[in-house]
Amino acid sequence: MKDVNRFFIIAIASTFSFISCKKKDNCSFSESNFVGSYKIESVTYKMSATSPEIDGTSFIFDPCEVDDITTFNTNHTYTYTDAGTQCTPPGDDTGTWSLNGNTLTFDGAQQNIDSFDCTGFVFSQTDYDTPGDKVTVKLKRQ
Repeated sequence: MKDVNRFFIIAIASTFSFISCKKKDNCSFSESNFVGSYKIESVTYKMSATSPEIDGTSFIFDPCEVDDITTFNTNHTYTYTDAGTQCTPPGDDTGTWSLNGNTLTFDGAQQNIDSFDCTGFVFSQTDYDTPGDKVTVKLKRQ
């Protein structure tokens, strides 16, 4: 009798594990997957290719900008919302964006998308402040 009960418990557990397992979503980098709202998660800065990477948040952004939300809309417009701690004056903005391969263009400025995984993306810019330096910004989907 114990063997029969053990068999049913294993069978039920196996059934629930198959039902609860979902195939992971394919998160390819596409315009439809990219559309959404994002907030800065981290910013790093390197003065040169051989220098150590440092936290660049305060170097690149004012404290009131770090909690702001950028929303990329399906009609190729974006909305930048001065969320959380408000800057003076507020930094709310709107504009246009497009994707071409891994290049994000917004209001004419181009950024190389280094990685994208549907929970966020990373972009970087070289020669940001001086020749050879690099800023890397990681944004998280909201």
